[in-house]
Amino acid sequence: MKRISLLPLLIVFLSGCNSEDSPSTNSPDSPPSVPPQAVSLADSVKKELELSYSRNEPQLDRTSSLEGKDEDGNGVRDDIDLIIADTNADDAVKKALTQTAKALQDEMKVDWDSLSETEAKDAIRELSSTSVKSHQCMAETLGSGFSRTSKTLQALTFNTKARTLHYLKGNNVADGMAFSIGDHDNACE
Repeated sequence: MKRISLLPLLIVFLSGCNSEDSPSTNSPDSPPSVPPQAVSLADSVKKELELSYSRNEPQLDRTSSLEGKDEDGNGVRDDIDLIIADTNADDAVKKALTQTAKALQDEMKVDWDSLSETEAKDAIRELSSTSVKSHQCMAETLGSGFSRTSKTLQALTFNTKARTLHYLKGNNVADGMAFSIGDHDNACE
């Protein structure tokens, strides 16, 4: 019967461990070392939206109206229009932000309580298609990380209890439904 020595295996295993006086690059107490990277466009636009919000926060519509004011009729609440316009983003980014804000605002126009189950599901499908298209436009315009910017717009749009509850009603209608995330040609309007 052959005896297998575990000593060479133990030496190889232990040689891979750090000694206590050599710093560990990935210890649980310190974050992993990551090379510095440029801030993504999506992150800078998100930061721009947050700065614009801080400058325009007093004008944010907190009325009981679900839709809020849209004096220019572009489908986006005027206060969110103001925040988007106040960013230092270029026109293509502002158009993508406006398209996403409009897709979010469209949900405020649906009266979930007056629709039959079939009508509500049809409305959700339509809203989903518009939302997917706007998110694809954001992805094309901002690149990776666009969803953080979309969430900021979502927070601005559903900024009151009534608006949030209305959004949740739509989510309840969509519960259990399957949606296509098709590839939209020319997603940006």
